[in-house]
Amino acid sequence: MNEQPARSITVLDAVVHRPGGRYRSAPESVVVRDGVIAFVGDAAEARRRTAPGAPVVDAGGRYLMPGLIETHGHPGLYARLALNADCRPSVTPRAGDVVAVIREAAEQTEPGQWVIGWGYDEHRMDGGGPTRADLDEAAPEHPVYLKRTCAHMALVNTAALERMGITADTPDPAGGCIVRDAAGEATGLLQETAMSLADLPVSGADELLAGMRVAQEDFAAWGLTTVHDMSTGPLEMGTYLRLQEAGELTTRFRPWYFALKLGDFHGSYDEVIGTGIRSGLGDDMVRIQGMKFILDGSVGGRTAAVAEPFEGTDSRGILYYETPQILPMAAQALRNGLRLAIHGIGERAVEQALDLIEGAGREVAREAEDPEVAYEQAVTRRRHRVEHCALPTEQDLRRLAEGKIIAAASTAFVHELGDSYVKNLGPERMARTYPMRTLLDRGIVAPCNSDFPVTTANPWLGISACVTRRTVSGQVTDTAQNITVAEALDAYTVEAAKASFEERRTGCIAEGFLGDLVLLDRHPFEVDVRELQDITAELTVCDGRIVHRTDSV
Repeated sequence: MNEQPARSITVLDAVVHRPGGRYRSAPESVVVRDGVIAFVGDAAEARRRTAPGAPVVDAGGRYLMPGLIETHGHPGLYARLALNADCRPSVTPRAGDVVAVIREAAEQTEPGQWVIGWGYDEHRMDGGGPTRADLDEAAPEHPVYLKRTCAHMALVNTAALERMGITADTPDPAGGCIVRDAAGEATGLLQETAMSLADLPVSGADELLAGMRVAQEDFAAWGLTTVHDMSTGPLEMGTYLRLQEAGELTTRFRPWYFALKLGDFHGSYDEVIGTGIRSGLGDDMVRIQGMKFILDGSVGGRTAAVAEPFEGTDSRGILYYETPQILPMAAQALRNGLRLAIHGIGERAVEQALDLIEGAGREVAREAEDPEVAYEQAVTRRRHRVEHCALPTEQDLRRLAEGKIIAAASTAFVHELGDSYVKNLGPERMARTYPMRTLLDRGIVAPCNSDFPVTTANPWLGISACVTRRTVSGQVTDTAQNITVAEALDAYTVEAAKASFEERRTGCIAEGFLGDLVLLDRHPFEVDVRELQDITAELTVCDGRIVHRTDSV
């Protein structure tokens, strides 16, 4: 990363992106001073307005985007996983490869201590995914915890089951499942809240800080300048503040506190409620957004709460809670000035997410002198969110539009996980899964996201999926929900900025907007749409500072 003391830079002769694809083909120049865009226009005037000593970059006619916005990710988890065994399909394409990686990790770990791996996806592995027996072979003297890519289930070995005290008589926890074979013996697969039975070690503050430094470098290389953290806990918040105090914060973070413990996600509800922490607290680098609840699982793991069974099964997934269990908690979050983000993938979970948002609003409004005005202030003006929002029904779409609720669509799943989606949902449901065309046509704000590290945070994979609806294997999932290149770029810029009430500050290259820029290696409107996934960032600027630069610039 280049040293750049001032928060100022000038980019000359770039094709400057504008919302809706309304860019001008003639190159323009952009001046950032003190972290804010001060000028867009003629190169000579840009040079005149350049801050003394500020770097000047000649774009050479390349395409200049505003900094891209990831509206749903897990930076803390991403940072921690850098410390664990990498078992993603690209690294371990076969179960035997998983055995080798876990064995190597075990050799570096004291006997009896946890060995933790992450990222496996049986749908993308040759010959199927690993089993409990595979993990037993790899590390017989260690408890092993191998998290699936979706983060909604984990595979453990025999030593881990013994450590957790799981026997044939152990009941399933509420909202979870200890998967068993025909004889009633645990297979080692723990779904949803059953993952919390493992007493996993907690990463320390220094470990998380080191991992977050690496994560920020990756974000900058992908052109991401703002990231919404959907599983914030005290450690994550402390890490952001430590980086900011040290002058090492190169990404804007938008934290959402994770409400209730799930697996190795820390539950922060009791710690946040009543402390005065509210949505909007913070500054342009770190600004708190609200509270996140999670209701169901994943399509790939067949734990999403779908309306009809997954293809070839009689399972309709897992719904974690009954609405009355958590409605009071959602209402209390609203009373405390916190926005709601509620994970809902299957139809049953999307419906429940809307029930919670609307129900919490009614609870708060009931206490006011003018309930109608109070409901509007608590719900329709707050831009609450349904996370993922994979399978909204017709009624759900109406409620989203009427409540001005954001559909935070994880369209990037179509690229990396789409093959398993087609297999588990079938073509009819796939044609209404992450329905970007429908959402936009209904006027619903629908920023796209990757849910990294569930999928890769590279936004161009998500942009490509929006346009082509094509999976990593080349399969076209459907031809009903495609959107245009311009709409897809908006979903990562101006529409994404609305997720944090910042559409007048970020997501656009215009005077007065924050100085976040990304110079691309090719023009997104001139390449074949199949090449969108290959676009890269040659220069990334956050807050007027160069945070990523390749040798070609």
